[in-house]
Formats: sequence, C-alpha cells, structure tokens
Amino acid sequence: MSTNRREFLRLAAAGGAGLTFLPAGLRAFAAPGAHGVGDRRLVLIFLEGGNDGLNTVIPFEDARYYAARPKIGQRGAGLVKLDEVTALHPQLAPWRGLWDAGQLAVLRSVGYERQDRSHFVSRDIWHSGLREDERRETGWVARALERAAAAKGALPPVALGTEEAPLLLHGAERSGLTITDLEAFRVQVGEEERAARQRALDAGARGGDGGADGGGSLADRIAGTAAAAYATAETMRLAVDRIPEGTGYPDQELAARLRLIARLCRAEGGPPVLWTRLGGFDTHAAQEGTHAALLGQLAGATAAFLADLARDGADQRVLVLVYSEFGRRVRENGSAGTDHGSAAPMFALGGGLRGGIVGRPSDLADLEDGDERVQTDMRAVFSEALRDWMGWPAAGIFDGACADGRAKAGYLSS
Repeated sequence: MSTNRREFLRLAAAGGAGLTFLPAGLRAFAAPGAHGVGDRRLVLIFLEGGNDGLNTVIPFEDARYYAARPKIGQRGAGLVKLDEVTALHPQLAPWRGLWDAGQLAVLRSVGYERQDRSHFVSRDIWHSGLREDERRETGWVARALERAAAAKGALPPVALGTEEAPLLLHGAERSGLTITDLEAFRVQVGEEERAARQRALDAGARGGDGGADGGGSLADRIAGTAAAAYATAETMRLAVDRIPEGTGYPDQELAARLRLIARLCRAEGGPPVLWTRLGGFDTHAAQEGTHAALLGQLAGATAAFLADLARDGADQRVLVLVYSEFGRRVRENGSAGTDHGSAAPMFALGGGLRGGIVGRPSDLADLEDGDERVQTDMRAVFSEALRDWMGWPAAGIFDGACADGRAKAGYLSS
C-alpha cells in the first residue's frame, strides 16, 4: 500500500467518531460578555504516578510528620504558609497570589473507600467515577456529556499530552479527542465502532466490492470521513489561530499544553472539558529533588495559565481541578522515597471558587493501615464540578453514596 493511501486511510479512521459534536461554527473569542454560564470550561490536570500529598500540603506544626519523614520532611523558611498549621511545598510559591485572591482551594485527604494501590486500577476508579462497579467501561466526563441537554452539539472533551484519550473521556456513544497540536489530532472511538471501521478499511485495502455496499459506496464513505476529519482540524485551527497566544509561560511541556488549552478555552463553543497530565510522581526513591521539580512545573504552568486567562476575564469561566490516582504512605521508605498510599489533596483553581482549605488537618496518630484516612470522596468533588459548575446532571453518573448526584465537597462559590 502506498504511503499516501495509508495516510488517507489513517485519517479516515481517525476522523469518523466525534464529528457529530462539531457545532455549525466554532467562533473565536470576542469579549467576556459574549459568554454565558453555558460556556464554562472544566480543565483537569492529572498528576500521574501518585502525588505525595503530605509533602505537598505540609502539616509543619505536627511532630509526627517529621518523625515519620526524617529525611524528606519539608521544613524551613521557604514553606508557603496558609495558616498556623498548614503550608504548601516551597515550589508551589507561584500559587501564593492565587491563594491571596481566593482563587485556590486546597481539598484535604481526597480519595475513595477501600483504596486500591495499583496505578492502573486506581486510575480507572478515578476516571470512571465508579468504585462498586468493576466493569468501568466508560468515564464520568463522557457519561455526563452524553446526558447533558445543555451540551448537545458541543465539541467532544479534549485530551492533550497523551497518545490515547483516558477512560475519563470514553463514552458508550461518543468519546474524546486527543490533540498534539493544531495541525494533527486523533479521535478515540469505542471498540465496536473501531472494529466496524477496521472491517471497512480492510475491505477497502483489499479492493473488494464490499458486498451489498459495493466498493464505490465504501470508498465514498471513507473519503467523506477523511474529508470531515481534515475539515474539523482546519475549523479548530482557524478558530484558535484568531486568538493571540498567551505570554509569560515557563519553557516546559505542561506550560506549552496549558498555553494551547487557554486558547481553546477562549474559543466560543470550544471543548467544554480539557484534560492533560504531568507524569513522574511515582517517587519510590530519592523523592525530594524529583518531587520538588514536578511541583515547580505544576505551579509555574498553572499560575501562568490563570494569569493568561485573567487578561480578559476568561479566568471567571474556567475551573481547574488537579488530582492524582492516590497519595503516598505517611512513613518514608529506606530509599528516601515513599510508597503507594491512599488519600491525597486535590486542588481547585479559578475565578469561581470559594477558596481556602476544605477539610481538617489529617490526624497522623489515627492512620488506616499506615495511610491518611479519606475525608472527602473524589466522586463528591467531581459531582460538584458537574452540577454546580458545568450545569450538567450528576445523578446516575457516579455510584455508591454519590449516585443521587447531590454530593459536594464545598469548594465552589455557587
């Protein structure tokens, strides 16, 4: 098969799913007043590997913390103190301004019951929003988008910084879009649709007549799908190209992705949910330097992102949630690192927050199998984002105690 034909078929396969999301016109951002509540955005940042919550939100007045972490415990004048007992890691200093402006909420000890310490299982629990149902075939964002009347005709949720959209964005009917840049994208499709498309592509590659469908009709469908894929990419590129690129971002990958996300957030009618990741948090050994560098990337990139959006008030329409699949053990290990644990802090950033600390300091004298106890169910955090921020139904999206859609953590101002 020629290179051109292979690329043609690849684009045809990529372009079919999700095109029903495309609105009649994706318009560039004009002015803050042009956007309503229905044009809010949810940005999700996944700290992949299990972020060490105790060295991120530090109980600097608790002697048990330092006794459990004689090598890696954070101390000194560089701590970013939030109150008389709680501080952020020194590398999170760029968040100080957000905290002072009420645009940062620290959610203590978030997790789920009966913690699974497998990266893969725990990630799927977070991304499916299901603790009881072990099938976990779809994600809570995709299910909510499929059920939200206000989201009909919207673009699909978008993932950046990954080759494959996370389970979070996989739905029963339609799924998320991955974007590497404005020139190329790949749509993730369901297994049944993928299998059906592959059969069609195989028939086309063999040059068969496709039975009742006929070779001509199959070729027409493939050509039409490929053309639609190109058109979608071009529509998004043109819309975002009309939005100036933000300045003041650090020179690193997460910041580059957030710079693009800021432009997508400003595109009226653009993707309602955008996801990206920062990897490297599985710090079993020599944690201190690695963890500090990662938190520095996170704080620098997100602070620049919010400052970029604040230039025209777009920060009032964007909620950022930062999460990880689990925290780390309270006690450091013999390699100056930490092992897989349970609860960890989440962070909410943006102009529509209540701000402050949600939850009480962890009682390090009352641990559960060596871990901090969960105070807030992660499903309650996401349920509040769907219901009170996006205006989408949360009932029936999650399971367990959050199935009725009324759960909340209390970090939003409305």
